Amino acid sequence: MPKINSMRILSLFLLLAIISCKTKSTDKVEGSSGDTTKVVPYAYTFMDTTLVSLGPKDFYAVTKVKPNMPIIDVRSEKQYKAGHIWRAVNMDMSDKNFYERIASFGRDQDYAVYCQTGEVSLQVAEAMKKLGFLRIYHLQQGLVHWSDTGQALQLN
Repeated sequence: MPKINSMRILSLFLLLAIISCKTKSTDKVEGSSGDTTKVVPYAYTFMDTTLVSLGPKDFYAVTKVKPNMPIIDVRSEKQYKAGHIWRAVNMDMSDKNFYERIASFGRDQDYAVYCQTGEVSLQVAEAMKKLGFLRIYHLQQGLVHWSDTGQALQLN
């Protein structure tokens, strides 16, 4: 198991306390010559005090620092069984009672949410924010880039 760099964790929490911005990869940035370039790193890079969207390495670090934080995989049961993040529980977003189940959770604790590409889990995280959850950590681009952490997926 890789050792978590304490400076990386400290930096992450400092960023959580200080930064509040939103950038999408489709946003255009104009260069000095008038050309436009795309912001590349991940589909979403934003942090606020409630919804924190993180790349795979920082998401992994947060799940290790918070071992009792629930991790919710919102993919189908078939996708979940094919491979999921260790400790994650499956809650299929296509289930008709999905949002009722989410709304029944305690709002006074942190949650981590992910899907295959990060798009569906971002919708879920935003809905959780509207419901008044304390803090939701969202995995940018989902499991597509999970291998960036050097971690394997858990199989059922």
